[in-house]
Amino acid sequence: MNLIVLEEPDEKWDDFVSAHSRLIFHTSTWRRILRESFRCPTRYLVFEEEGDWLCGLPGMMAGNRFFRVFYSLIPYGGFIGDRERIPECLRLLNNWAKNERIQRIQIVDVRIKNKRDLPDFKCVESYRHVLQLEGKTTDQIWKGYRGGLKRNIKAAMKSELCFERIGSREEIGQFYKLYLDSMSRNKALAKYPLQLFLKIYDLLVPTFCDVFFVRYRGQPIAGAVIIYSEDTAHYFHGGSATDYLHLRPNDLLFHHAIGIARERENSYFDFFGSDKRLASLIRFKEKWGTTREELFNFHKDFGSVRPFLFKTALSLAQTPLGSALHRGLKSMRKESPE
Repeated sequence: MNLIVLEEPDEKWDDFVSAHSRLIFHTSTWRRILRESFRCPTRYLVFEEEGDWLCGLPGMMAGNRFFRVFYSLIPYGGFIGDRERIPECLRLLNNWAKNERIQRIQIVDVRIKNKRDLPDFKCVESYRHVLQLEGKTTDQIWKGYRGGLKRNIKAAMKSELCFERIGSREEIGQFYKLYLDSMSRNKALAKYPLQLFLKIYDLLVPTFCDVFFVRYRGQPIAGAVIIYSEDTAHYFHGGSATDYLHLRPNDLLFHHAIGIARERENSYFDFFGSDKRLASLIRFKEKWGTTREELFNFHKDFGSVRPFLFKTALSLAQTPLGSALHRGLKSMRKESPE
């Protein structure tokens, strides 16, 4: 088995993905979105034997000269192809990482159901919530809603809330303000730049993506980006205005988004991963009648000192102090003269 490294995947890559994966996140289009949003190089690894492609591993190069990470991938990556050959692929992957002076390999693969499937990798366990749509009527989906969800949706429908699909690129800026509001409310680092959502709009809407708003008296107070793979609607990200949460705009938002996914004949609605410690977020996702799955974020470090310093810096960034420092640095860069 040999390793081929592609900096820019081509039609052959997309043909390989089409034969082995249903995820849009494995395609060259998603690579372009990440490349142009984060301004970081990508590496698409192909494991081949006698000219036949056996496995692929898409990824992006993050970090800097001090600490380089090969990350497969935001939000999902992992191995494509003959999964029985993964142990052989890992040997080539490790050698390549060492030669490239990469300090960490990080892999998020939704198809791995056992954390021992990637030996020598550590993993952070989280939950992924998926709502099955295939074979269900609208009535059956509605009956699967739990707790007071149906009551909240009915109340929202009778109120002045209005659900709509956004109609212009300019409205992405309004969505981003809602995203920042949510990140601030949850004391979380706003890790996604505005450019990411703009590129998603430019390259995926309307065929592979919808962006929805819930408006109150004409003002957007909640929004969601839904990305469509071959058989799955993925809730990529969202945001909401803190002052209007009592109107339950997110309940109305997801109810309609799920209905549209069913109309598109998607088999599943994917709420994405959640940290196991975020009990309120998990409850929100489970009230829709979802199935909870394990989601593993694998990583393997090369060396010890640099990974330790990176982990320390990352932990600081996720604290209120780190978030404040991050916002302060961004503000200083904006105010600095060209």
